[in-house]
Amino acid sequence: MGTDDRRVRVAEGGGPARTGGARSNGLRVVPGGLGPLEPRRLVEHAEAALEVVVGAVGGPATGRLGRVPSDAVGACYLDLWICDRLLRHDGGGRSAAAQCLVPLLLLEGVGGLAAALGAGLHRPEPAAVEYRRRRRVLVRAARERSPQVWGRLARRMDRLAAGEDRLAHPLTAVRHRALPRPLPELVGGLEEERHRLAAAAAREPAADVRYGPAERYALLTAAAACVDGWQPRDTGVHDATLGIGARRARLCGALCRLSVRLDLPVSEAARTAWRADVLRCAVA
Repeated sequence: MGTDDRRVRVAEGGGPARTGGARSNGLRVVPGGLGPLEPRRLVEHAEAALEVVVGAVGGPATGRLGRVPSDAVGACYLDLWICDRLLRHDGGGRSAAAQCLVPLLLLEGVGGLAAALGAGLHRPEPAAVEYRRRRRVLVRAARERSPQVWGRLARRMDRLAAGEDRLAHPLTAVRHRALPRPLPELVGGLEEERHRLAAAAAREPAADVRYGPAERYALLTAAAACVDGWQPRDTGVHDATLGIGARRARLCGALCRLSVRLDLPVSEAARTAWRADVLRCAVA
């Protein structure tokens, strides 16, 4: 996908991992199966599902994308972008945060595309068949996440408590008020959550970390990955024609989705300012 269009390009080649053991790199292996799919391979499947759905229904100009299907296409695109950034900035496929989140985020995003296919979802047309096939891969991957991932996330929270983790530092060095709207609200809310998580990590040893805090840690790590490398004055090839700018729209949309998943309050303006721009990117 990169950061400029919806075509996610794989930075790490190879097919599904094969192993003779019970586990590989913290991912569960099904005995007799092909082995776990690395996060980058899951991104490929999700990108293919998005591409086939957009190809089947077309862009906004076709008149076949109503509000709900449009939101689903944009949401899937953003989840792909979040996963791409997480894999780029948090250690690639071996990242515990990526192994925790990538299967779930992609399954949620691709699952939402069913709204775009509508009544054609269960028909034998090639687009629907291909979509269902790709979604089944993501369902399997989400089901087969290894319990070891939670222990690895807990150990990373120990590093957070010691001030040695990415989340021990602000999401961005830029003052919130200096950020273009609606980023001050989104970054501010995530920054407050980062402070709360860091304080909780300092109080609780890793052995006591439960599913909820570990998942919140992974979501905040994804938010940090989205912010890393972004500059307020960034421009992109589409920025002259897209409302708030393609790069800022992607970042705002990604941080909004992560904020909602963290149950943080998000204003209507912060939920909607980026939607049209993200949809144009998704169908470009």
